[in-house]
Amino acid sequence: MNNQTVYDVTTETHPGLSPPNVTFIWNTSSEQVVSFTTVPPLDNSATWQSTGADSLPDLPFGNHSQVSIMPNTFGLAASLPSIICLACLFFTIVVVGIIGNCLVIVVILTDLKMRQSVTNLLIINLALADLIIMIFGVPEIAMFMMNRGWMLGSLACRINRFILVVALYSSVISLVVLCIERFIGIVFPLKVLELCSRKKVVAVILLIWPLSIICGLPVILFNALVPIVPGVNHCRIILPGDEHGFMIYKYCESVMFYIAPLVIQVVLYSMISKRLFASNEELCTRFQMRSTTNRRNDTTSDTIKARRGVVKMLISSVILYFISYSPTQIHLYYGTFARSSFLDSWEFFVFVMVITHINSAANPVLYGIFSQNFRRNFKSCLCSWCCACRKAKYTRSRYDSLESRLTSMKSSSSGKTYVSKV
Repeated sequence: MNNQTVYDVTTETHPGLSPPNVTFIWNTSSEQVVSFTTVPPLDNSATWQSTGADSLPDLPFGNHSQVSIMPNTFGLAASLPSIICLACLFFTIVVVGIIGNCLVIVVILTDLKMRQSVTNLLIINLALADLIIMIFGVPEIAMFMMNRGWMLGSLACRINRFILVVALYSSVISLVVLCIERFIGIVFPLKVLELCSRKKVVAVILLIWPLSIICGLPVILFNALVPIVPGVNHCRIILPGDEHGFMIYKYCESVMFYIAPLVIQVVLYSMISKRLFASNEELCTRFQMRSTTNRRNDTTSDTIKARRGVVKMLISSVILYFISYSPTQIHLYYGTFARSSFLDSWEFFVFVMVITHINSAANPVLYGIFSQNFRRNFKSCLCSWCCACRKAKYTRSRYDSLESRLTSMKSSSSGKTYVSKV
């Protein structure tokens, strides 16, 4: 990262607020401050003591202010090995995520039995949201790898982030609706036809996206480019008024799309697990599925096993989601109550970017692990694609071979005619 280091200066008078009060660039070779920016701007009395490597900026923060100075790696070009490693990692995640989520959608839509399940309709909606996150996350990934801030302009800052936020909100709501649908189907099986009919589930899916759009409106209305260091801008939401409004917005977002969904799903899946992982005999009695024939008992056992597999799959998906987005929540609350901002670094945000995209890419993998139906249909679909590609390649090869032979015969015939004439 060259011979310059970027530092953030945060004071006790503005704990946890972003951006920091002062950002300055320190040249480690000349042991001098190259440039600095302040938010809000300071008066002209700000001076820098740059006579030694261990000297700190002498800023007029007042006699009772505690100043913490932390390294900041934003805006400094990443090394080539780092870019190559991240490019390979993100390329793998994006390819797996796009192909996997497309497979989920295609498999469900082309299989009549799977298409009839209301649970699978919700899984299609979740896969669509994850697919959008993977596609529109590519610009974010590219700019994070280069570590040069947002370079696509203000309009793209608003639109791209808005689409990502809407897809993320839709993904969270879909997980909650999936949980509620499974809860009704397993704990209250007699009410499932009334409460979870196909029409009602489709109506809920159609409501998820408008609700997500409404919740994401602040992003498209108030997102803007904010200078972090000289020449480097970040795409952030800037609400009217002071930064307390920003913090209130982030708290509301955290409660609505992280804490509340987490609590709801932990409670409901605990009740589902308690009911579903009881003995087979008890489950047969509760679901009124007992029969005197061995064939019916085998069917009952298979049904229970399938339901357990689906619940394991959904619980794993929920756990993965909340693990993936926990660092951003930790960053939010730590930045509010702590005096230092050690999490504000390029490395931390690269880590966050990796695990959030892994979340969207890993769901199809979880479906293949826990669901026999998905696993079988994934294999069938991939084999069909491979066979189609081989057939197309074989057909093209035969066509090229035939064309080559015809050309050769024509050339040979022309040659003979020419010789006879001579």
